[in-house]
Amino acid sequence: MMGAVPRKPSIAGADTHRPASLASLYSQREDFYRSILDSLAEGVIITDGDDRILYVNARMREISGYSAAELIGRIGYEVLSHEKNWRKMKRRIRERLTGSAENYEIEMLRKDGISTWVRVSAVPYRLDAKVAGSVGTVTCIDRQKTLERENEYLRDELGVTAGTGDLIGPSAGLARIRKQIGMVAPTNANVLITGESGTGKELVARAIHEMSPRRARPLVRVNCAAIPKELFESEFFGHVRGSFTGAIKDRTGRFELANGGTLFLDEVGEIPLELQGKLLRVIQEGTFERVGEDRTRTVDVRLISATNRDLEQESGSGRFRLDLYYRLGVFPITIPPLRERREDIVPLATHFLAMAARKLNIPTPALLKSHSGELERYPWPGNVRELQNVIERATILAAQGPFSLHLGAAPKAAAAPIPTFHTAPPAALSEWKQQEKELLVAALKQARGKIYGANGAAAILGIKPTTLASKLERHGLARESFLNG
Repeated sequence: MMGAVPRKPSIAGADTHRPASLASLYSQREDFYRSILDSLAEGVIITDGDDRILYVNARMREISGYSAAELIGRIGYEVLSHEKNWRKMKRRIRERLTGSAENYEIEMLRKDGISTWVRVSAVPYRLDAKVAGSVGTVTCIDRQKTLERENEYLRDELGVTAGTGDLIGPSAGLARIRKQIGMVAPTNANVLITGESGTGKELVARAIHEMSPRRARPLVRVNCAAIPKELFESEFFGHVRGSFTGAIKDRTGRFELANGGTLFLDEVGEIPLELQGKLLRVIQEGTFERVGEDRTRTVDVRLISATNRDLEQESGSGRFRLDLYYRLGVFPITIPPLRERREDIVPLATHFLAMAARKLNIPTPALLKSHSGELERYPWPGNVRELQNVIERATILAAQGPFSLHLGAAPKAAAAPIPTFHTAPPAALSEWKQQEKELLVAALKQARGKIYGANGAAAILGIKPTTLASKLERHGLARESFLNG
């Protein structure tokens, strides 16, 4: 349609000056319009009624990776779209021939095999009063799609991370952690944060990210304890449609979501041994493949990991790769439990009290000296998380009466915790699983089926409630069976 116009040959004895001038003028005008189309920031593609390509501008050639010669005359949807979309594209062409304009988004396939998301606006054109094809503008929206995925992830995470507060307290232990954060944040070093459950490991991870050059990119969190074993690889690296039962569409993994930013691996000790080698490869080479895909992708991700386990000891027991432990723990940070930094208890309680009152839209209750003494005497086996829960519960009750902490006696687990087997691991995996099950049963009996809170089974075992829930499901244990002790 926009091809070169052949010049008419000269006729002997005729006045050749005028026709030559008209042909030259026509050619100049065509070059002028071509230059305008090639200067556009959007791709332009003109097709006939069968979606055969008649013209593409420079930007369209750039987006697709094809030259004009490789595209002109070919069926557009067969060249530029995944085969899974062909039936849909044929239907669009039939609708277009009725004279309907269209706007849609589609995953376009480039010449190099890479998919890129584009937005297409197609308008039909007419010849002799009949629809003969369409003129389409094509806009690359890959970056927008990435942001949409990030926003979707962040919306999912909002309920998990809201209301955690900041690193609050004057203790020497917390001052040391702030200093370590200031030292490591500007670097790209991988950080391993250790400490008891509920000490605020995620807060430290967020502080490192916010003080790093990557703060403009996302901090993506993965709770490794909450992922079923068979879905770990898909969760980390993504998958393509049809790669396994239930994979009804392509999925972006957490490593891709965190590209350019930070990936926070919470409870990293829960990663299955067979997947640890693949994680090590990504750390070393920055490459991975989605499940069901041959294409190798590259990422630039900083890793921050957290665990309440002794990973070096786990490595000696064969449950965690020693080389992965060294890669993750380039810069280790250990958070002391709340009972070892009692100076932080009252400032934290004051912060949580104001936050809870604001959430409930009530006046902030007064934290009396008697309350402060009670808070400082309590051993806090559940650490900062338990303190926040206690303050929030007391604030809710204060709306109908006086502010009271209802701490009571310290949980028995604080004085005589259920023993673990980290120091003397069983020789066989089956024996280890049986011992873990016995631990879970003992904790549930002691907590009378309660999982959450200061006297719950999770606090008794020193693990997160989400970790406990996944372990109970793995062993086929139902908390309801222990409700009466």
